[in-house]
Amino acid sequence: MKKILIVAMADSVHTARWIRQFDDDEINFVLFPSTPHRRIHPLILQHISAKLKSSLKISPWMKCGALPLGVIDLLFNNRFRARLLAKEIDAFNPDLIHIMETQHAGYLTDKALSLASKKPKLALSIWGSDLFWFQRFPKHQSRIRRVLEGVDILVTECKRDQSLARELGYQGKFLELMPATGGLDTSRLRSIALVNRPSARKHIAVKGYSGFVGLGREALKVIEEIEDQIKDFSLTVYSAGLGTLWFSRKLRKSMGNRIHVARKHKLSNLEIEAMFLKSRVALGLSQSDGLPATVKEAMCTGAFPVQTATSCAGEWFAADFGGILVAPHNISDASKAMLRALSDDNLVDSAMVRNLEIADIKFSESKVRDMSRILYLDLEISE
Repeated sequence: MKKILIVAMADSVHTARWIRQFDDDEINFVLFPSTPHRRIHPLILQHISAKLKSSLKISPWMKCGALPLGVIDLLFNNRFRARLLAKEIDAFNPDLIHIMETQHAGYLTDKALSLASKKPKLALSIWGSDLFWFQRFPKHQSRIRRVLEGVDILVTECKRDQSLARELGYQGKFLELMPATGGLDTSRLRSIALVNRPSARKHIAVKGYSGFVGLGREALKVIEEIEDQIKDFSLTVYSAGLGTLWFSRKLRKSMGNRIHVARKHKLSNLEIEAMFLKSRVALGLSQSDGLPATVKEAMCTGAFPVQTATSCAGEWFAADFGGILVAPHNISDASKAMLRALSDDNLVDSAMVRNLEIADIKFSESKVRDMSRILYLDLEISE
């Protein structure tokens, strides 16, 4: 049985979905949380308690210590958790350490390996803005280079990040391009999406994330710009940050009950799925991203993506046919893209056909699971 140590965010649905791909494989997983968290994601807790072929446990040192030690380490540059991770590496002696995300998990693992006596092979999954955004800051660039020096296998969502990794000194192997967030049940979603074609839908999905690269507030400014022309549409603002929540009050005065705002983590996976299945357009703006999970979900459900070009989305759908790419901080261009998608029935209906075909090929659970298994089961990672 392969032994895999995963260093990742224990409260993340992305971590949970990735691990759950291997329910039927004989793998012994240990998860070391890379960030402070108040809760462990429910899918991870289900795996821990279920009787599956694969086993999963949380590193014993971090079951209760992730939050307090994570907060303390913000001041002490990962000193305490790195020592605990080094102990876990030596005690578990994994065949592979899989680092999921760079700035938290990667930096932490790099420090821990300098303290550990065991030196397992390393795989790194690039999430979102890991390279594209952070490599522009000198302090981060040096740390990224150091992490990449020790990595044997790199998992990326786009060619852009593969090129950046080489520029930053990476010398190892690449796995086939794949979504970092795992696959979806594309056959089931297709059957539902085809019942209600996009041109007949009267709903808009707006990503409200306003973290370090999120532009949820600007997305609402786009809606404000075109509000007079979308009187017959309702919208859901999901994953809303504080800035987005504050700005949404202004829109609520004019839109009333046509706008629903949900803060981050408020909507369940099923609720988000249902939102996309009833949406004609999915608007997402950010200063940087990889393949946004929401673009993948929009493509699988018939919602037409309007997304910033600072993501990798353009490598997954045909620009201007399967979705529209816009520049960040350009409210006018994003507004024009939205109005086009909301008025051109042929555009959104034909895009759904194209995107569902792409989804079946690239996003299906079986396809992504097969690609993911190569990382753990088919590569001779223990050599």
